[in-house]
Amino acid sequence: MMFRPFVFVFAAALSAGAQDKPSLFNAAPADVEKTLRERVAGFYQPYVDAKFRAAEPFVCEDTKELHYNQEKSKIRGFEILKVNFDDSFKKASVVTTVQTAIHMRGQLIPANAPMATNWKIEDGKWCYYFDPALGRPSPAGIMKPGPGSRTGMSEAEMKRDPNIILNQIKVSKEKLLVKSWEKSADTLVVTNGMPGTVTLSFQTESIPGLTYRLEKQELAAGESSLIEVIYDPANTSAKPTLRAKLTVDPIGRIFTIPIEFDIPEEIRKQLPKP
Repeated sequence: MMFRPFVFVFAAALSAGAQDKPSLFNAAPADVEKTLRERVAGFYQPYVDAKFRAAEPFVCEDTKELHYNQEKSKIRGFEILKVNFDDSFKKASVVTTVQTAIHMRGQLIPANAPMATNWKIEDGKWCYYFDPALGRPSPAGIMKPGPGSRTGMSEAEMKRDPNIILNQIKVSKEKLLVKSWEKSADTLVVTNGMPGTVTLSFQTESIPGLTYRLEKQELAAGESSLIEVIYDPANTSAKPTLRAKLTVDPIGRIFTIPIEFDIPEEIRKQLPKP
């Protein structure tokens, strides 16, 4: 199974005053950005080494309690993609690709997740901080739930483990089954449990007579879409299993879904028992 890096665009400011501007106006002195990048790397490296306590010196005092209480997960690596400074160059947001893994059908699957963290200078050093007023960063953008709203994940769930974000897209079944000898169809349902909108694309290996229908390409929080596969065979011969691919953006989640072709009961009875 192939995985590609997440393609992601932050549509809102990632921290207070850290909106995208032309680089001429918000480019920090080279030594300032270099120092910040070194501090960000110092924060993430303990997650690679699974020595989480070593990250504490890079956390601001007002965020340490939250940091202590978060569930920690080892990562395979990281890459700092982008730094946005405020006008004073004393606060910044940093977009980092975290090389992690997700649990899928009892297996750990490699994945890359873009995450935004907020940084400020405290006691002369850059440190990571979390401001609840800014919302919670995630691959779906900045999350600020409205009054009484529930869009799939609670704040407590997001604080516990950012990897949980990747598991909020659900499919109703692991495979599709159609008949090899007569026209038939099968369906599955995709549900978006994330707070933001996602875009779906569906592709399948080709065989004459096989078509499909994707009900919705865009799913808002809590919405579902039906995927229907229809097969109208030209003959009654057995067919090999095909692979379909469901891609969910902007998080880059890929589901590989087998399409199997059933055979008539009378033929199945003639097959040797396993």
